[in-house]
Amino acid sequence: MKKVLFYILLLTTIYSCNKTPLLEASEALVGNWEHKTAFAVAHQIIINENGEGYMVWVIDGKNSKQTKIRKWYLDNNQLNFGKAVFNGEFYEIDEYPTTAFTELINYYDTILKDQRYIILDGNYYKEFE
Repeated sequence: MKKVLFYILLLTTIYSCNKTPLLEASEALVGNWEHKTAFAVAHQIIINENGEGYMVWVIDGKNSKQTKIRKWYLDNNQLNFGKAVFNGEFYEIDEYPTTAFTELINYYDTILKDQRYIILDGNYYKEFE
């Protein structure tokens, strides 16, 4: 029984580490993306042109928390922050980056016409500079 559990754990570990580096899969995800969770609270995902990036949580225009820089990976339609991801470090891609044809308003997020956005875990993230 212990051998079976060991092999299952081994296969799970190997499979979880078998992710595609983001730039090999899609360069369209490169950018600075922001989702407002409240009036003055935002979550930002930064994906640099080298495939690395970080996440920032903003309150009242100030960074309240920021992660270290890591590589982004793509596994099917899941955006992963690093090879070994934990809760809050992966996002299901509902819609890949696209350009808004008209102004979109979704809760606290306002995406202007001709602005790029992405939908992750059902939340709109607009591109910002």
